[in-house]
Amino acid sequence: MAKIYILIFAIIFSAISLNAQKNKTIKLKDIKGTAIGGIISSPAQVINDALKNAKLNALMKAGIHEHINIYQNLFKSETPGEYEEVFTSNVFTNIKGVVTSVSITDTIASFDPKSYTLKAEVTIDAKVLKYDKEEDRTFDAWTEGIKSFYNNNEALSLKIKPTKECYVRMFLIARQQESYILFPNKYENDFKLTANSQQIFPSTEIEYIMNTKITQEPHRLIIVLLKEPIPYTGKVAYKPILDWIFNISPDQRVVKSIGFSVIKN
Repeated sequence: MAKIYILIFAIIFSAISLNAQKNKTIKLKDIKGTAIGGIISSPAQVINDALKNAKLNALMKAGIHEHINIYQNLFKSETPGEYEEVFTSNVFTNIKGVVTSVSITDTIASFDPKSYTLKAEVTIDAKVLKYDKEEDRTFDAWTEGIKSFYNNNEALSLKIKPTKECYVRMFLIARQQESYILFPNKYENDFKLTANSQQIFPSTEIEYIMNTKITQEPHRLIIVLLKEPIPYTGKVAYKPILDWIFNISPDQRVVKSIGFSVIKN
């Protein structure tokens, strides 16, 4: 039994290490960002805007200049209620790297009584993960079967047809109900999907039952296709899933996001 656990660990570690070798982590120090707010802006808001600008400057310092507007939208969405917007955008295919960690080393705020403006300057140390490969345009998947609406206690099923052999991770995030990993689960083991072959989920004799306690509840199904069996061990929420995806090289993943609602009659 011990040999089996060692082998499993070795396979997982190899998959993570292989992905890490495809990217480059750049450590940066004393990166500054500034922001100016009007009379209706709170100090916390202006300082937060300065922090976002410092992150943008860290990316540019690391040599990432393409699609900088996408990063601005990404940092703008760094609040719990707005992360869902990231999963409906093209951010996963266009960005060239990501800020993985930030340490604020200094914050200076000053108020100008003549112009009634607040200026903030934030200094950070940061780590930037820079991808050395772009998305694999030959790696994609067709998904079908997801409806726009489900009745309470109705079963969900779907079909996935990838262009290449891959593994799949599916996350179901509800607006109010508990979110969870839809696949793999304790009844369905992980397995490799065959290229150009349609796979039905659930893959065994179980049902994915959708339910809600309110009249109508939005849900989002996030499907991540991977060339290697990279595990997910974090909390099932937008931010940790987003961080996990961004740590995987773009040529190794495909992200699909499908929204629907569950209705209680």
